[in-house]
Amino acid sequence: MASFTLEEIEKATGASLLQKGEDAFVEGVSTDTRTISRGELFIALIGENFNGHEFLKRAVLSGASAVMISDASYGKDIDAHVSVFLVKDTKKGLEDLAHFHRMRFQVPVIGVTGSNGKTTTKDMITSILRTRFHVTATEKNFNNEIGLSMTLLSMTAETEVCVVEMGMRGFGQIAELCAIASPTMGVVTNVGTSHIGILGSQDNIAKAKKELIDALPADGTAILNGDDERVSVMGKGFAGRIVRYGMNGRYTVRGSDVRFEEEDTRYTCTCFDEAFKVKLHLLGIHNVYDALAATAAARVLGVDTGKIQKALGEFRPADQRQSVVNIGGITVLDDSYNANPLSMEMAFRSAKQIAGNHYFLVLGDMGELGRFEEKLHYETGVKAGKIGFDGLITVGPLSRFLAKGAEEAGMKTVMTCDTCEEAAEKLMKMAAPGDVVLVKGSHYMHMERIPAVLRGEKA
Repeated sequence: MASFTLEEIEKATGASLLQKGEDAFVEGVSTDTRTISRGELFIALIGENFNGHEFLKRAVLSGASAVMISDASYGKDIDAHVSVFLVKDTKKGLEDLAHFHRMRFQVPVIGVTGSNGKTTTKDMITSILRTRFHVTATEKNFNNEIGLSMTLLSMTAETEVCVVEMGMRGFGQIAELCAIASPTMGVVTNVGTSHIGILGSQDNIAKAKKELIDALPADGTAILNGDDERVSVMGKGFAGRIVRYGMNGRYTVRGSDVRFEEEDTRYTCTCFDEAFKVKLHLLGIHNVYDALAATAAARVLGVDTGKIQKALGEFRPADQRQSVVNIGGITVLDDSYNANPLSMEMAFRSAKQIAGNHYFLVLGDMGELGRFEEKLHYETGVKAGKIGFDGLITVGPLSRFLAKGAEEAGMKTVMTCDTCEEAAEKLMKMAAPGDVVLVKGSHYMHMERIPAVLRGEKA
């Protein structure tokens, strides 16, 4: 738990101390009155649909010993025993405080970004490193400025390595995250088409992701996917250490002899000229790439290959990320957490690894594709048709273009729906015990409702 004296808060954020309370320091930082603890600093963030200033009284009643505000009028009625700090922007205040705390630690900070696989890669890195170090890491995929700041603020005297996931929706956002975290190592998984509606092209997406490598110090380390041309070249001009990984080159960390099994993937990893076998309880070549990235990061920090091998073998993905469940004899690959064109294609191939009588897809809309949305949905449908599935059910207006692509690529059974509940009903009539079903779509489509309906739960 991060603690700060009142003077340190002023120094870190440039805040004005409007009111000095009874306590000389705060023990912890909170932005949520539902989870705030006694003695913490409450920062009143402002978002599109909320204003933290409206919860100041609740924060004080819950035991906050200090509050940070950006509107002085809200500080007039705060109890005299509570310190009140005024800043221009409370989100910037949170970021500045997080950076101040991060710089107290002379430990490796690993930033992970990419269009696909960054959460899985971050989780794999964390799992491996925990075999040797005390690790502080991003929870779930809380990868924006607020989530990253709270991760850094959770660093303690025991922290030996910090692993942070970095998401972005436009230029400058990863640079902002790096300004907070000051990473010493950067991992870039790939450059796909997610957020292409905002950035306009894959080259621009690559430029935005490269902000992580540009922010590394001269003695830092860049872990780059050598098989992704847009990622591999990010090392150009970087003065630090570059470690590339992949399948199709003589990389420092490389995978070979990949074998797909029903619920596992096996491969040989050659890492710094030491070879060892890996069994992943995950499906798809993309997870091998994520594991190679994690292996590279862990090996650079001195974790031996035996620990890496064991940790990867025991690794399990987070819920709704390639979770394989049996529902009434039907094998459901629940990959409903999120989706973009590249992850869709990867999931198609993963589903085909599983032994089954027939293979069906239940797919929802993919968001943030902008003017390319119709084209990319159609092309994704074409890929589904060419890979070969026995049926497709789509949910949402954009996925009708996906359905059209699948039909024109030769898929015989294609249905379109407006809701997940309707799709689940059609699926129950289509699939039978022994069949395999992939469920996937962007998070806002709530495709997780479909497995829930199949289990008889209320969606």
